[in-house]
Amino acid sequence: MAFVITPSGARIAWDAFGSEDLPPMVLIQGHGAQLLGWREGFCERLVQEGFRVIRFDNRDVGQSQRYPEGGYELSDLADDTAALLDGLGLGSAHVVGQSMGGMVAQQLALRHPHRVRSLGLLYTAPSLRYFRGRAAVEGRTAAAAPASRDAFVAQYLAAEAVCRSTAYPQDTAWLTAVGARIWDRGWEPGGPERQLRALLTTVDHDEMLRALRVPTTILTGDSDQLVDPAASARLREVIPRSTLTVFPGMGHELPEPLWDEIAALLGAGARRGRSARTGRSGQAPR
Repeated sequence: MAFVITPSGARIAWDAFGSEDLPPMVLIQGHGAQLLGWREGFCERLVQEGFRVIRFDNRDVGQSQRYPEGGYELSDLADDTAALLDGLGLGSAHVVGQSMGGMVAQQLALRHPHRVRSLGLLYTAPSLRYFRGRAAVEGRTAAAAPASRDAFVAQYLAAEAVCRSTAYPQDTAWLTAVGARIWDRGWEPGGPERQLRALLTTVDHDEMLRALRVPTTILTGDSDQLVDPAASARLREVIPRSTLTVFPGMGHELPEPLWDEIAALLGAGARRGRSARTGRSGQAPR
């Protein structure tokens, strides 16, 4: 585990897979989730696609800076990501976000377009109106704080049930193990609560996305109980040069049997971005 200290003195925890010589791909996590949610095997699969994969803890979770006063917005998380790039000496990167992290990725591309080579948007949305699991998220965030590691793991498993796919079994062994690691890395309930407040203050920005010019790979599952798959269709409608793939039976998660296909799609989208920046020929999607 390594840390970047931003100009404001904030700490961002991160780690990476793959050689520093490879083009960077930054993965942004969703609400309340630590970097551990990007599974090592999936990250290694992206390395096989030819990228150095960087994952990190958003503010207020894991080992990154706590903000007990709250009062921030998703745009601040986007600025944190830009600060991470600065700290790593990266002018730009391919950016992939899942769920709320996909909304942060959109904000990053809008606020710092020169920092984003390509976008990968996984089961996310351009606005809150597509979140059909809001009650579940609010209930999970408001649940009584567990007093022990075992109690936290049990609560974590129960909360993750809403993310399950219909066509793929949920990996409860991994969830149990990662739940324990989340607790050990420093879990506390206030961070997810403050992130949720930031999420709930997000305004619709559908039309602003028409200004994006980077290749964008949009992926979702038709069994997602948290974010309506119609959100991905809307993203496809408003983002130029975007593609959309809907996986039958996939929920709000990345099932291991789909890793190869998902990584290949993200890799292909990122390579379109690389070609666009270097001026090589090749026709991109709309």
